[in-house]
Formats: sequence, structure tokens, C-alpha cells
Amino acid sequence: MSSRQTLPVIIAAFVLSVVFFWWKATGSGYHIVKRVPGMDNRPVQVHATDSVAVGENFEFFAEPDLIAEGEWVCFRGKDRDNISKENIQVAENWDTSGPPVVWRAEMGEGYAGAAILNGRVYVLDYNERLKSDMLRCFSLSSGTELWRRWYRVEFKRNHGYSRTVPYVTDKYVLTMGPRSHVMCVDAVTGNLVWTKDLEKEFGIPDSPKGKVTPEFYNGQCPLIDNGKAIFAPGGKALMVAYELSTGNTLWQVPNTDSMRMSHTSIMPMTISGKRMYVYHALGGVYGVSAEESDQGKLLWKTNDWNPSIVVASPIYMGNGEILAFGTYGAGTAKIKVSRNGDTFTATVVQKHKPNEGIAAEQHTPIKTGEYIWTVMPDNSGELKRQLVCYHISDIQKPVWTSGRDLRFGKGMGPFIMNGNNMFLFDDDGGLYLFRIEQGKATLMAQHKVLNAIEAWAPMALAGNYLILRDAHNMICLNIGKTN
Repeated sequence: MSSRQTLPVIIAAFVLSVVFFWWKATGSGYHIVKRVPGMDNRPVQVHATDSVAVGENFEFFAEPDLIAEGEWVCFRGKDRDNISKENIQVAENWDTSGPPVVWRAEMGEGYAGAAILNGRVYVLDYNERLKSDMLRCFSLSSGTELWRRWYRVEFKRNHGYSRTVPYVTDKYVLTMGPRSHVMCVDAVTGNLVWTKDLEKEFGIPDSPKGKVTPEFYNGQCPLIDNGKAIFAPGGKALMVAYELSTGNTLWQVPNTDSMRMSHTSIMPMTISGKRMYVYHALGGVYGVSAEESDQGKLLWKTNDWNPSIVVASPIYMGNGEILAFGTYGAGTAKIKVSRNGDTFTATVVQKHKPNEGIAAEQHTPIKTGEYIWTVMPDNSGELKRQLVCYHISDIQKPVWTSGRDLRFGKGMGPFIMNGNNMFLFDDDGGLYLFRIEQGKATLMAQHKVLNAIEAWAPMALAGNYLILRDAHNMICLNIGKTN
């Protein structure tokens, strides 16, 4: 045997002898352990179930610190118009570092925005490791997480998870999760008050039109109005109202046309002297009375405008005219709501494609006086991804555009206003400040504040604090003037 052949034999014998003496030394102290779920620090995988204990878990972290002023209580703010009414002295220009970052927080993948009241920030998050929806409460001034209320609900990622903005009052926080689970908790302590499972309560088994949660999960933000929690579930009911303090059902509107929940939110409007809740469902648009004398009465509906997917909520232009928006190239419809005594009728009087007039792919346009502002979607021809302004008298011919040299990401980012200042956040993390004056805008400042991925969540503006996020991170900026 050659030396080349002998060497591997010697090495093998040495290894075997080492193993033998190690085994003798350890004796019965060595045990083979069967692989057990969780030993690799991954959560135990369980099969999805229809049984969800909404709000079952709670974690407390810290007492609140400095109570900062300002509020943004729900989706698009208290008046649902996306305009802050607070007297904020906004810094009109930024240095090379941009507006100061006050704090940052890591989030689960999603697009859920914040609600703010009494120095607290509320965000409905999704923890993928725990497979759980989480209402997280932060300090507005420091970003310290104060507590979280959560529950396990397992489902697959589909363009992220969370999408909705809570509604907060002095007493309660109301949430609606990706699978249409509703949770009402104490706004200060996080104590659970009541819960609902809208899929169970209103879904019609084995019926495609009886499905409640949309394909890309729930995007409807809850509404609180006059002590009522109001939702548009589809399935068995067009709309339902619960007593906010107890969760008891007050009224519900039968769904005779099998309309389904969309990604839009309920918008309170006063049309021809009648206050109502307007909702753009999959299958049509309708209005329900919001007045005590006949609350919960279906006032009008139209099935003549029914895009397959809708995300931006309808807006009221005045004179009985509503704009309703469709996604994926559907465009926009103008709906005329007329009143004759106690009878209302709705007629679609105009439709156009995104390249023919005002359009909104994801974020609801902002109406200021007689002007409407929007970021045009990617399929809008020459106007794609531009900030564009229309007059209510002509929603097909813009009165101002940001121009082909100033486009914003993919046209999917949010925008928000305070007075005549508009903050626009594009998909890629660029923040822009515009001064708005009579149907035109002047760019005052811009800065890339985040290396963003899909910065699509609605922003929140409270006092000097602007809260924005992308799919994974939330940041709080100080946009006020410095002395």
C-alpha cells in the first residue's frame, strides 16, 4: 500500500478513536433529542381556524411621558377631508438634513396609517412571527411603545397585511383588521371593551357574493359618529351601526343587491339638507340616513358605477354631486343625487377614463373650496404621477399640473394639508412641501426622508408632528418652525 493510500486510513482510524473515547466519557449523559417545534425560535405552525379570540392578548410596556398637543383621530382626520384645521406654524424650507426625525418604529409589512389623540399614537399592525393583528399605542412625543392589544389570526401575505386607520375618541379606540375583525378598547388603558367578527356575523357561507373581506384584505377604516360605530360589511348587510360603549346592534341595512365590501371607507355627507353615510361598495354606490329621525334608512343607491376594485373613497363636490373612483383603469364617475320631498334618487351623469380627467388609484383626492387635488395614477397618459388640480366645474380639464419634470413615484403615495400647505409623500420616500393658492401650487421644499418601499399609508398630522411610513417603518417628523 502506498503512502497516498495509507494516509486516509490513518485519518479515519484517528476520528473513530476520538468518537469512541468521547462516547465512553459522556456515558448516559448524552441523549438524542427529537426535533420539537419552537426549538429553532420559530413560532409553532398551526392550521388556520375560523375561531379567532379577538383582542385576547395584552402587553404593557410604559407609562406615557410628555403629552404632546395635536390630534388626527381617524382616516383623513375628524372631518374626513384630509385637512388639518390646527394652527401650525409650518417650516417653509428645510436644510440639507430635511425636517427633523423625532422617532422611528419598525412595523410589520403593511400600509396602515396612524390615529392620534391626547399625546398617543394608535396603529393597527400585523406581527408575522406571531401571526397576529396588533393595536399598538405609542407616545407621540417620544415614540415609546406604551402597550399593545393583539389576537392571533393567520392568513397569507397579499401585498402586505394591515391597511386601516383606527378611530380614537377620549374614551375608546376602534379598529378593523385585515380579516374584518373589529375591536373596541379603552383609549388610555388598552382594556378590551367589545369585539365583533364581521365575517362570521354577515358572511353568507358558500356564496361568492356573500363574502365579506375583499381579496386584498380589508381596507375600510372604521367610522365613529354620534356614539355609534358604523361599518359597511356587505354579505347580509349593506351597513350596520353598533352602540360604541357596548357593541349592541342599533340598526342594519339589508343587502338586497348583494353588494360587497370594497377597500373604500364610509364618508359622511350632507346632501340637499340631509345628513347621510355614503359608501362605494363593489357593485354600486349608496347613501344611508345619518339622522336620528330615520337613521339606518337606505336613501338611495346606484348600480350603474361598479368597477371591479375600488380603493379611493368618494368625495362630495356640492350641488348634489359625488365623485366615485375606480382602480386599474376604471376611471371616475360623477353621480348626481337629487331630492324630491323625502325621496332621493341617484344618477350617474358622467364617466371617464384616467387619461380623460380626474382620477385616483389609491388615495382619495382633497377638495379645497372649488378645487380638487389628486396625484394621477400611472395610466393617466401625459399626467401620470403628477400632482394635478381641477375645478369642480370641469373635472376633465386640469387648471394646474406639477409638470412632466415633477412626478411622484408610481403615483400611489399619500398627501395631506394644513391651511394652504400640502405635504406629499411619494412611493420612494421623498417628502414634498407645496404652498397651495387658488388652484395652483408652488414647491417650497423637498427631501428624501426614507429609503422607502411602497410608502402608501395615509399620513397623520397632529400639532408639529407628521407621521408617515412605508411598508416596514414608521417615522415621526417635526415639521414646525424652529425659533
